[in-house]
Amino acid sequence: MAHTDARSHWLDQGPAFWNGVLPVCLFMLPYPYSMFVGLVGFFAFGLWQSYFYPGAVIKLLYDSGFVAVGLLLIISSGFATFRGEAYLQLTHFLPFFWFWAVLTLHLKKAADPWPQIYRWALILVLTAIPVNLIGIIEYVLKINHPGILAAYLPWVDWLYIGDLHVPRAFSVFDYPNTLASYLVMILGLNLGLIFAGQGQIVNAKQPLWSRYALGANLLLTLMCLFASGSRNGYLVAILLLLVGFVGARTNRWIRLLGLAGFTIIVFTTMRFGLAGRALSWSWVTDDPRVHVWGLAMQMIRDRPLVGYGLGNYKLLYDGEVPGFSYIAHAHNFWLTLASEAGLPAMILFTAAVGLIVYRGYRALLSIKGHASYYSVFMGYHLSFLAILLFSLVDITLFEARVNLLAWLSLAVIAVGPELSQALQCQSEGRSPYYDDPEV
Repeated sequence: MAHTDARSHWLDQGPAFWNGVLPVCLFMLPYPYSMFVGLVGFFAFGLWQSYFYPGAVIKLLYDSGFVAVGLLLIISSGFATFRGEAYLQLTHFLPFFWFWAVLTLHLKKAADPWPQIYRWALILVLTAIPVNLIGIIEYVLKINHPGILAAYLPWVDWLYIGDLHVPRAFSVFDYPNTLASYLVMILGLNLGLIFAGQGQIVNAKQPLWSRYALGANLLLTLMCLFASGSRNGYLVAILLLLVGFVGARTNRWIRLLGLAGFTIIVFTTMRFGLAGRALSWSWVTDDPRVHVWGLAMQMIRDRPLVGYGLGNYKLLYDGEVPGFSYIAHAHNFWLTLASEAGLPAMILFTAAVGLIVYRGYRALLSIKGHASYYSVFMGYHLSFLAILLFSLVDITLFEARVNLLAWLSLAVIAVGPELSQALQCQSEGRSPYYDDPEV
């Protein structure tokens, strides 16, 4: 009886508890060391959800197709050239399928999920401000006063995981492109929140200070992307600005201002390059990625069904591209997955995610009449679009912070129908009610 009472208590109080804990985990996510606390928090949340709602978690994974994708990845690993590496690389997929399922279930069971997704986006964007500032300051010092960084490195070496000899911003990440991929996702959320500030969201206007902070961070993000020297990131950012300002239901002058900023960014980038890296057609025609993609295509032709095993690309690469003794992956998510896990796994994975995005996009269109809510939800779509575009030419999902943010965005997109329903019920002065606790 005591066990039953304790279980009932946690069933009643657990959701409210995690509503408070998850934002704290997201707050800790971007920074060194504290990120591990945030990841442990998400892991504990997943265990809680799986203990109390095991059937619902499994059903979500099964219905979405991720159980089938996971099985194909495991089968592929059994046929890998280097099996140990393949099994290790499963950690970049299977746990995050699970994270997606428990986050989706959490939002599906909420009477009104809108306050949570708004709060998550706001925390993620605001915690990116120090990340941007660190990257900008790092770049300025590298360009103008490299000796200062070298002198003070012993004091910050336990925090800094970049390279002092590379004149690009690393900030709190281990590689500039990883930083850029995280920032373009944050940029998508930032755009959604800025547009949402034109009206009401979750029954209260944004505080004035947060609106100023969102505007400032938009500029800081673009500056830090420039400092990272990531051409991929900057091109994605330009596309996000274009899609965001055209798609947002906001004042015409704001659209014109956004398009003007877009024009300035394109002109200055073409004229001055990125962090000393010039943009030219040779970037497209002579980029080593073209050769790397060719090697991936050859691997797909050789073993189309099961691939060579997750993570095996870098171990099988033998310096085929002149000037590059080591290449970690095929610099395209779909080519990498097909060459390492096989075409069936890649196709099924793409179909599973594509169906979620399609349903979420239909839900987005259904709430166009509610401008602020539409903007917040659009922010998550832009965030996920950012990592999809970035993954066309690079892969940074091996970084847990980037990977988790991508799956969190997909979880919000997956509950699009519930978000639309919650908004409709809120407009009618009632709350959704689910009879089955396993829903």
